[in-house]
Amino acid sequence: MGDIVACAGQGYASHAEVVSVPKRLCVPVPAGLDPDRAAFATVGAIALQSLRVADVRLGDNVVVIGLGLVGLLVAQLLRAAGCRVFGLDIDAGRLALAQQNDWAETCPVGAPNVKERVLAWSDGAGADVVIVTAATDDAGPVALAGELCRSKGRVVVVGRTEMQLPREHYLFKELELRTSMAYGPGTGDPNYEQEGHDYPLPYVRWTEQRNMSAFLDQVSRGRIDLAAMITHRFPLDQAADAFALISGERKEPSLGILLDYPKVASMTNRVNLKANAAAPPVASAKLRVAVLGAGSHATNEFLPALARRDVEFRGIASATGVRAVALGKKYGFAFASADVSEVLSDAQTDAVFILTRHDSHADLAAQALAAGKQVFVEKPLALDLVQLERVISAFVNDTQALMVGFNRRYAPLAVTLREMFMSRAQPMSVAYRANVGYRPPQHWLHHPREGGGVILGEACHHIDFCCWLIGSPVISVDVRCLGGSSAGYLREDNVHVTLGFADGSLATLMYLSNGAKAFPTETIEVSCENRSARLLDFRRLESGHGLHRRTRRLWRGSAKGIDQQIASFLDAARNPHGFKRASYIESSRLIIEIDRLLQEQLVGSVEST
Repeated sequence: MGDIVACAGQGYASHAEVVSVPKRLCVPVPAGLDPDRAAFATVGAIALQSLRVADVRLGDNVVVIGLGLVGLLVAQLLRAAGCRVFGLDIDAGRLALAQQNDWAETCPVGAPNVKERVLAWSDGAGADVVIVTAATDDAGPVALAGELCRSKGRVVVVGRTEMQLPREHYLFKELELRTSMAYGPGTGDPNYEQEGHDYPLPYVRWTEQRNMSAFLDQVSRGRIDLAAMITHRFPLDQAADAFALISGERKEPSLGILLDYPKVASMTNRVNLKANAAAPPVASAKLRVAVLGAGSHATNEFLPALARRDVEFRGIASATGVRAVALGKKYGFAFASADVSEVLSDAQTDAVFILTRHDSHADLAAQALAAGKQVFVEKPLALDLVQLERVISAFVNDTQALMVGFNRRYAPLAVTLREMFMSRAQPMSVAYRANVGYRPPQHWLHHPREGGGVILGEACHHIDFCCWLIGSPVISVDVRCLGGSSAGYLREDNVHVTLGFADGSLATLMYLSNGAKAFPTETIEVSCENRSARLLDFRRLESGHGLHRRTRRLWRGSAKGIDQQIASFLDAARNPHGFKRASYIESSRLIIEIDRLLQEQLVGSVEST
């Protein structure tokens, strides 16, 4: 605790007071090294990886084309590795900086005798290696690299540079072109970056994490001079000026640009946001609610809807507490915390909304129920039967409401659709097509723990809806996913589920990622007793009886029922007698079984191949 670390990773090491970064993207800062030097760890690892790719050796003649931030770090690392360095750039100031600090011999890239000067510098041999760190939309740097490189030499491209190779140099010199994508092996691999599975050192000596450590080690030993490369510092509240400088909107020479953050103490305990937040319990006419989770769903959809209801906000908790404090102040919560036990132990809280990541739902729901609260938990309720049983066993009494965020049940036009067929005497046919669009394999929803997969994480909405619409026990389940192994779609994202019901009804869910974006996301078609209905994205309901047709539209409001479900839960929390929580539990049990059948099919198809 309290160690200073340097971190990396797009989407993780963002510019913010508090970040959550996976362990393989963090490295300890060497003792005595200033944090402003450690801030260069990511860009330094990118520079260092280009040397790994180039496979430079002691005494090699190396030309660096492009002396920006990365290029100057490459030049310094090459010098530390015992190489002779020649730098090219269009900026006279950067050339002078490299020359004055003895990082490289230099020459303007547009000089008419640049080739002759490199030949003279290399005793007529040409460069053993050329590393291109320039960022340009044309192929000039790569073409020049081919001219400067000796026969059978190597060209390594690091910058965002067009790569069109002149045949007369690359072919007839037998040059080797290599690319250095980022800061080392592990980049972009979710098993490494997200799951934390390291590559064995004997087989992968340098990963992105080990490159970051090696770079900081060189800095701490004084072999890399970063002071000369820091041209600007901005306090955090002037970050816009820093980015204007980087983008070129602000015309001013720059290299290393630092943002200075104010010191923010970590928060684990309760922070009272109102003067009477910790006062003894008093009777209140309003339902007193708390919220666990402060992510995008809570911020953008749930809290604005909840704030429109006549409730009293008690506690709000998030992983670090920082977002909880911000949202707590915005919506008038009594207190905020990074510790969920602070919220669940609050004697003045009547009901708890659980809006966290999928893998935490069951545990938090069980804790909240055990604390005697009325509980709303976002879908899914649980990721397996063990978790589900833990929730069921946590009820303190029969008057506790447990509602799962299957909001489609509450969509206004969905309620109308159900009412159309309430008096039926014959079985129904329901076809539900979810045209969800493609998600890459590394999407968090596919993560077996955090997301739970598409059935548990998203198709649960559609399965629950079919059960609610038909209103009869499920007696049979069939699960099929698309066959073949063609690229372009994920089998687990293209699934057909057929449910058979005790009253003879059938429901078919088609959960598909291979459809057209121009078509509706969710389409539900129902046929029964000479009646038909079609619900499109919960905003348009077409119905027909015999020869008569009618269309209803929902022009505004919560189309998918979030507002209506919140209102229903608040009513149940105030008067839980008669609330039917069993349907949510049975839907969750069915969804877990469907996911099990899908996983068996996927595993079986892999084994058969």
